[in-house]
Amino acid sequence: MLEVRGLEVRYPRSTRPALRGVDLRLDRAKMAVVGSNGSGKTTLIRAILGLVPLAAGSITLAGRDVGRIRGEVGLSTNLPEVYRLLALPIRDLVRVMAALKGGDPGEMDRRLDEFELAEVGDRRFHELSTGQQKLVGDLFAVCFRPALVLLDEPFDNVDFSRRRRLVRLLQDFPGDVLLNTHELDLLASFADWQLALMFEGRLLGPFEVSELDRLYLSRGAPAGALAVLETSLGTFSVTRDGGDRPVKSATSVNALVEALA
Repeated sequence: MLEVRGLEVRYPRSTRPALRGVDLRLDRAKMAVVGSNGSGKTTLIRAILGLVPLAAGSITLAGRDVGRIRGEVGLSTNLPEVYRLLALPIRDLVRVMAALKGGDPGEMDRRLDEFELAEVGDRRFHELSTGQQKLVGDLFAVCFRPALVLLDEPFDNVDFSRRRRLVRLLQDFPGDVLLNTHELDLLASFADWQLALMFEGRLLGPFEVSELDRLYLSRGAPAGALAVLETSLGTFSVTRDGGDRPVKSATSVNALVEALA
């Protein structure tokens, strides 16, 4: 189980926190975190992985502080910096990752074939195209039986055919998933997942993707609001079955907020 409480992350020379007051709980579930670029989604994943210092709050995995966990193989990600650490050809990197996680390298080989990426075996991660890096990272993330997968924009620069295959792979994945995306229209593929919205480092939710048609963003803090968001543009709330703007109508969370500001 992943639990985030009161999380705050600050970067040097930044005028506001990258994350502030973030609470999140994931237990035998899959969640999509939707927010525009710069909203804090990637920082959230980096914080869970222990790659950025926390200014406040806590993150625990199965009750253990992630800052003190070492050698954890049940947590996996598609962040490219993880796979750039070793300047090895992809086929050798597959063997290293499988050995570290006690998995079968053939699993990753089969996934590469399935996604028409067998030709990348002789190349190093940094030598791949942007789309290839994204897909290879996605496949590394879900292979070798991880319990929790953290995916940062897994569909970026991925063509339509491979997107469809990746959607099926994630739907069938047996573990927990935290998936970041800026594409609201992707949610139609994950109707049974949880949903959170991120804006200016704040997280709203969880909701259910299946109730997206019923969610609205409204100005102020009306009675019965599901969640309230204080932003640099004012106060906004998520409401159900009525409000100023339906969430599903927007191309992004930023566009939704800015339309109401």
